Amino acid sequence: MSGESLTIGLILSTEGKLRLKFSKTKKNLVKSILPAAVSIIDFLEKEIQHKANEQQKFLTQNKDSLFELPTLFSADYFSYLSKYSNGLLKFSEPSIIGDIIDEEKFEQLFRLFVYDDQNNSEKTLLKNKSIEKAFYQKVETNLIARVKDKVHTNQSLDNHIVPTLFNPFQIDCLGLNGILIGAKSLPFTQSKETLHKNINTYVSVIAHLSSAHNRSLAENKFYLIADQPNKHTPAYKLWKQLFNNEELIKVISADDSGQVADLIEEKKAEKFIL
Repeated sequence: MSGESLTIGLILSTEGKLRLKFSKTKKNLVKSILPAAVSIIDFLEKEIQHKANEQQKFLTQNKDSLFELPTLFSADYFSYLSKYSNGLLKFSEPSIIGDIIDEEKFEQLFRLFVYDDQNNSEKTLLKNKSIEKAFYQKVETNLIARVKDKVHTNQSLDNHIVPTLFNPFQIDCLGLNGILIGAKSLPFTQSKETLHKNINTYVSVIAHLSSAHNRSLAENKFYLIADQPNKHTPAYKLWKQLFNNEELIKVISADDSGQVADLIEEKKAEKFIL
């Protein structure tokens, strides 16, 4: 996503008052795309909030001063940050607002520039978590519990096993006996970016394992366990494309994940990773 950005917060500095707000919803979205980035953003948010609290305390204590008070959050400072910050967190060029901003107007600005439909987002998040919990439970019952003593289950693959991996990749089951048999569960309640990342990595893992063990891609049996998403969601188009193309990966539902266990038992597949 080179060149793209996501607005996660708003800072407003007025005479004698400093307002700062971050979007919990947007941070959750960042977490779904770049999990490792969340701890960095949390740290930066705390640092900014700490400085903002210090600044607000200073302004309050010296509100009757006859002299102009220095501020850490000046327009010049943020203009500098907007030009030279090139890391994970960036700042936009500051804008002057010709109005007196109270709490209500600040919230309006926040909704306009950041947008944080937190109530609906939290409901969706809770609903998705419930769907995912039921999904994984089906996979555990129908597949994992049946083959955990026969093949690798809930196996974490790293770059010692697949050199092209930058981060560990979790696969639900993996076995070998004549052909490679494997399955990866992936709930399509996740973001499109997360889905694409997992699918691309899965394909890369399949290609490497097939080559490393001299097995034909056409003969191996790899599955993507993914329930059909709502037809009106962005994820449906991706799911449909995968479902209609079974050359490398066969898409099955969590209810049907027992098919993988049947094949593992039929082929007498075994563990092979040392």
